[in-house]
Amino acid sequence: MENFIQQKIAQSVRDRKVVHQTFVENVKTYPSFLELEKHAFSEGVLSKKVKELMALSISIVTKCEPCMEWHVQQAYLAGATDQEIFETIDVAIEMGGGPAAAYARFAVLALEYHKQQTHQGN
Repeated sequence: MENFIQQKIAQSVRDRKVVHQTFVENVKTYPSFLELEKHAFSEGVLSKKVKELMALSISIVTKCEPCMEWHVQQAYLAGATDQEIFETIDVAIEMGGGPAAAYARFAVLALEYHKQQTHQGN
């Protein structure tokens, strides 16, 4: 994986972790958002894995790289296989066309990054 992309993904992860507590302490809507997120992604008729794959597809179509990084990681941790992630990308490309195909590359690189981090124990 290209070093620049790897650094970009690692920076996204660091930023998320660093700013999280600042948001908890200072952004009034953030705790409610975290509660909403907890309920939205909890196991139900749809599994957490399916919900994360749905969110990944939406993230690709809306071109949100931090969202892609987060949801690809969460989908992977919830047991999504590479093929399930690639089929999710298929849906995103169908819904979002060429721009989604371009942004989906970031999702694939984020998957590679998180798999590498998991195997290294990070």
